[in-house]
Amino acid sequence: MHASDLTVRDHGAGIAAADSDAVFGRFYRADATRSTPGSGLGLAIVRDIVTAHGGVTHAGNHPDGGACVGFRLPAAAHREPVRRPNASVDRRNQ
Repeated sequence: MHASDLTVRDHGAGIAAADSDAVFGRFYRADATRSTPGSGLGLAIVRDIVTAHGGVTHAGNHPDGGACVGFRLPAAAHREPVRRPNASVDRRNQ
């Protein structure tokens, strides 16, 4: 199995070198983005979810301009669904 990668690129000013270590921090807003909407939580949430699944996040600049932000998740091992013998089943929509 192969790992899964996702990278998103924009065509803005990119990520300042001083901000590159902080972009995944909770409530972090670069000085240049404080006048735009947002709370600074989006990339922190991405990092938490990706890390919980054994992956890694990355952020940097594209050689032709703009920022590149993304993550890599490891290949998932096939697992059988967990079956609980005493679990109730809702069959109304079946």
